[in-house]
Amino acid sequence: MASDLMQLGISGLRTSQKQLDVTSHNISNVHTPGYSRQVVDQKAADAQWSGGNYYGSGAYIDSVNRAYDQFAARELTLSTTQLEESNVRQQHMMMLDDFTSKSAVNTVNSMNDFYNSVRSLSDHPNDLGSRQTVLESANQAANSFNNSYETLTNIRRDVNEQLDVTLERVNALGQELAAINTSLQELPDGDKNHDLLDKQRGLINELAKYTKVTVLADKGSLADKVIIGSGDTLVSGVESSQLKMVSGDPDLEDKQIAIVNGNQAKAIKSDHIGGGLGAMLSIRDDVIDKSLDEMGRMAIGFSKQINDLQQSGTDLTGAMGSALFTDVNSPTLLKERVLKPLGSQTDIDVKIDDVNALKAGDYKLTTSFDGTDYSFRLFDPAGNEMKQADGSAYIAATDTLPLEVSVDGLTLTMNTVMGAPPATGQSETVIIQPMRRGAANIGVEMNDPRGLAGHRQTNIVEANPNNTGTAQLSQTSQQTPDALAGTYQIDIINSADLVAGNTGNSGTATFEAISGAAAENAVGNYTITVNAANKLSMADDSGNAVKLIDDTGAEVTELDYPLTTTGNTLTMVASDGSQVSVATLSNGAAANDEFTLAITTSDKLTVRNTQTNTLMDLKDDAGNTVQALAYPLTNANKEITFAGQTNPTLSLSDNANVGDNFSVTLGRSSAVGGNTNFLAMQQIQHEKTMNEGKSSVIDLFEGLATDIGMQKSNADKTAEVNQLDFDAASERVSNISGVNLDEEAANLMKFQQSYMASSRIMSVAKETFDTLMRTV
Repeated sequence: MASDLMQLGISGLRTSQKQLDVTSHNISNVHTPGYSRQVVDQKAADAQWSGGNYYGSGAYIDSVNRAYDQFAARELTLSTTQLEESNVRQQHMMMLDDFTSKSAVNTVNSMNDFYNSVRSLSDHPNDLGSRQTVLESANQAANSFNNSYETLTNIRRDVNEQLDVTLERVNALGQELAAINTSLQELPDGDKNHDLLDKQRGLINELAKYTKVTVLADKGSLADKVIIGSGDTLVSGVESSQLKMVSGDPDLEDKQIAIVNGNQAKAIKSDHIGGGLGAMLSIRDDVIDKSLDEMGRMAIGFSKQINDLQQSGTDLTGAMGSALFTDVNSPTLLKERVLKPLGSQTDIDVKIDDVNALKAGDYKLTTSFDGTDYSFRLFDPAGNEMKQADGSAYIAATDTLPLEVSVDGLTLTMNTVMGAPPATGQSETVIIQPMRRGAANIGVEMNDPRGLAGHRQTNIVEANPNNTGTAQLSQTSQQTPDALAGTYQIDIINSADLVAGNTGNSGTATFEAISGAAAENAVGNYTITVNAANKLSMADDSGNAVKLIDDTGAEVTELDYPLTTTGNTLTMVASDGSQVSVATLSNGAAANDEFTLAITTSDKLTVRNTQTNTLMDLKDDAGNTVQALAYPLTNANKEITFAGQTNPTLSLSDNANVGDNFSVTLGRSSAVGGNTNFLAMQQIQHEKTMNEGKSSVIDLFEGLATDIGMQKSNADKTAEVNQLDFDAASERVSNISGVNLDEEAANLMKFQQSYMASSRIMSVAKETFDTLMRTV
């Protein structure tokens, strides 16, 4: 009996000791991050049969378990990912918001300073001091754009460096998790190392800061397989993969995360990677790159519009203006905008034509060659394949290069693609970045203040709104000679054409039609005869006599020959009764000499100087000087060239009707003290010349600043919400797994008393045994 009592005491002592050990372990780890409270599962030992009854045989420790709930743990992991993603995004948006409020706004201020300096110069266009101020303001504006580009690229570089550092930690976590899996697999079946499992969960939660994590339990491990992002395995059992940054193709700066398995590196889709990594990739690709494009679009729009005005005017020396800023379509920049694979023989130029139609972002061009034809697929900045209205490819297949294509204010000239020719079946993708380096490339090319082109020739071409035809009049050049300065009216008329003939006569008289005679009412074929009595008569093609006008103004059927009219002019009476001078006939005609006169009508073009009300001399296609050109114009480009000029000045298309007219004002190409160009430059400050007529250059910055400000505000709100979710998830885990000191202190006292009671049982058993031994 004493032996049984001793065993009961020992079992109680042992169980109490274990309870005290676990309770003490809990208390020691009350502040250990990720620690899960451990609970002893104590059970009664099997009863023993004795003397017709079952008697208890004490207690034993069945197991020690963690206070753990996988659903609460999973919720905490997910909220950790969301919180870290929003926190990282918030931090970077604060940095970019600071950029727009400081560096970028300095760029806008410097542009405004430039416009203000031009405004001051327009009041004193010949003042060299004011001109020098404009150059200095231009330099400041260009430098501000350069600094903004450098700031953004530094932020982008910092993000890439943070990605590298983060990947190092992710790789270390993967190795630690694989090592824990190794230790867990080495345990005997059924055994659990709770502290190791807590460490594993802690590593999972830390990994969740960097990326979205999914864990699969197996072989005694709660994270035998660790999947990151949208399905890439980082840890599988005791093996861990490595992550690294790899250069993009063809954009080497577009670094991507890749998972390395053996010698293979596979890029991970960044869209769903989540966590801090996802936030950094999103900030870099969607916010920083967009900001670079917008700053580039501003720089290109600003510099190209100023340059266009500069090159349309004349400087202080009277010479044509030159570019103030770097030419956005210099040969180097045309090719710099295309990113192609290493070793590629592709040669594509990207020219900026219309700043109003430019869009921010990257275009992707994929080309394939089937042995005969090149096929193209062009994708817009949103990633959508561009199509024609009928659904066909935006760029039609061709077997011939070079090929020019216009898209969104750009002209793509494909000189060579992949080779000359490429191999059959070969394909290649290039990235087109029209705006990305715009803010870096802007610079000031002018150093002589006299080169600022203040005067711009004012040429105005307008069609009469009452015209019934659809012809269009345009200038062939923005610069016309000063000799042509004036106002003109171009008329489309129907006038007579007179052709004189005197073939086969024996006399020596000269018979000439009068050019420009208003003989529209005298159309027909006529014969003029000098008879033996020296009388001149005129008949139509039916033989009817035509009345003539003698030197007294009387109507007669015969005139004395030689003619006694002024200038030997032959004047006839037209069908409407009007008198028309149609030809001249000199002395020397022999008896019975005959002369012919054909009168027809045709459409013509005349140019009249409205200041002197005189017809201008023009050049016909043969280079002869005339006052009327056949219409429609017969030269290839439908051009009008003034007599005495080498180059054409105007061009009039077909389809004008008789009676249509056009007014033209040609200004002087040079004028001392002219400021029309400076006034035009000022207008760029507020004119809606960008974004399809919706924005000015400065409005683009306002849009960028607003967009970044809204994203920062959203990031702040998202971080606040995710913090609440994380706190709630942490509290749930704490309620389940956390150590409660009050509870543990009570347990400590309880198990201490149990321990002492069990010791007393053992003492009683010993005393009983000693008493029995003394009685023997």
